[in-house]
Amino acid sequence: MPAKNNNGRVLPVLGVVLVLLAAGGYFAFQNLQATARVKLATRDTAVDAVTGSVTIFADRGVRDLKIQVPGIVLSTNIKPGTHFKKGDVLVSLDTKEIDRQQAEARRKYDNDKARARMILDSNTDRKVALQKLETAKRLLRLGSATDEQVSELQRAVDAIDAKFQLTEFDDKKADADFKVAMEDFGVLRDKMQIRAPIDGTIEGALTWEGALVTAGQTLVTVISRDRVVAAKIGEESFGRVRVGQAARLRLLTYGGQTYDATVSELLPTADEAQRFTIHLQVKVDPELLKPFSTGEVTITIDSRPGAVTIPRRALFAGNRAFVVQGGRVQRRELEVGYVALNKLEVRQGIAEGEAVILDDVENFRDGQRVRTEVVP
Repeated sequence: MPAKNNNGRVLPVLGVVLVLLAAGGYFAFQNLQATARVKLATRDTAVDAVTGSVTIFADRGVRDLKIQVPGIVLSTNIKPGTHFKKGDVLVSLDTKEIDRQQAEARRKYDNDKARARMILDSNTDRKVALQKLETAKRLLRLGSATDEQVSELQRAVDAIDAKFQLTEFDDKKADADFKVAMEDFGVLRDKMQIRAPIDGTIEGALTWEGALVTAGQTLVTVISRDRVVAAKIGEESFGRVRVGQAARLRLLTYGGQTYDATVSELLPTADEAQRFTIHLQVKVDPELLKPFSTGEVTITIDSRPGAVTIPRRALFAGNRAFVVQGGRVQRRELEVGYVALNKLEVRQGIAEGEAVILDDVENFRDGQRVRTEVVP
């Protein structure tokens, strides 16, 4: 019986196995390759900019508002976060006692006025005294009265006139005193309220309705709604900044969101770190400008259209970037032009359309084979 020849069957099977192993190795190799997130270099307007750190301040700051007189808190409008206008009443004390005192002062004034009117409007005593005086003068001429009698009656008339004048003086004085008293009550009432000195927001409430408070006690803390956006600029850049220059503001509170701004003021002196302060006018709802929040600003000094630009975060080691070409990483040394907040100009080293690695550049090396994910 002839021997079986298995070579014809073994060779094709071996070939299939080798192909499968090669394919598996290829796919395994592909899966082991790192993935680089890249951005294509584009032509855009390059911006020469000055950057700085930003802090938002409440203009006129945070204020502790104190009550000027002791009393019991009647009502409050000091819930934290509540907005108010200048002049709004934030805290009121109970005015029952001052109401009682004011009513008593008015009652006494009205009584004194009525008494004075009765005296001034009634001149019966003076008429009688004058008649007696005239009679005595006639009798004196007839020799039936003495000079002493006439003088005594004259003194009686003068006393009545003096009483009238004194009553009239007291009446006018009562008017003036009552006016002053009412003004004093008004001042005291004002002191029994805390009115908002500015437009602002309640920062902290330190009392409650029914609380017994003392003069000089802080009852509420408020913060101004006006904002100052202050940026710190390095000494080497400050001389290039001018009022009216356009800027872009980014606040850490809102991540990558940016806002249009304009340089509004340059302060003349530097801080201890030799940084100068500038103020910015920001085109944004003031409610978004949270006091003491921070961020960064880019002030446009000049611009150049049609330049090759890449994201600023792709740059490392001063002037280097990684480019992926033919599936491999290439390290490039760049001639950098204008640098803005989020992007920079490449004068030499990268051409338009080349893929630049954006993130985790420390994980790549020159010549490394990678896969790419293009970021829009």
